[in-house]
Amino acid sequence: MSEPKGHSDTTHRDPLPSLELEPGLLYASLTYRGDLASWNWAFFVPNPSVSPIGSSGTVFHVINDADMNGEWKFEMESKDVVSSPLVVAVVRLADVGFLGGYEDVVGADSLLPIFKTVAIPKIGSSIHPAEFSSRTWFLDAIGALHDCGVVTCDDVWLLEREIRRCAFSAMDKYLENKGWTAFRSEHCS
Repeated sequence: MSEPKGHSDTTHRDPLPSLELEPGLLYASLTYRGDLASWNWAFFVPNPSVSPIGSSGTVFHVINDADMNGEWKFEMESKDVVSSPLVVAVVRLADVGFLGGYEDVVGADSLLPIFKTVAIPKIGSSIHPAEFSSRTWFLDAIGALHDCGVVTCDDVWLLEREIRRCAFSAMDKYLENKGWTAFRSEHCS
């Protein structure tokens, strides 16, 4: 019997529920970008009013916009993470329920202003394009979330290594068309 798409990996971290994510939580979502060792990094907050949880929610990330001459920009959008064919790994980061309900968390007065404080280089800036990525933005955003008391992450470097290990361990299953794998972070809460 084949395993269902998108399930927990019990050998790497504490497992998350099988085909659903949990409400009131902030997740890291890593999506395939055509390279076995490099992913697009984003934050995801699932909308608890849509079942299964994770089939609708808000993604916060930066994209390299080809329409803007390759300039990076911040984007907030509604997405279905659990059914996405590009999601490799989903990592539970922290409980953000203390910020309010879903609309409060993803609204204009909660996570959004924190994410907007994270620097994004403009064309011609002193930051070389090779030094910026969705991963570096994500890690800077973790620092901002930590500074604002939204998450506790005492070592962003260890968190990065942990999330990369999760994604690497999820790649075999992903490449066999078996979907994403869910993990629980030990370095962020």
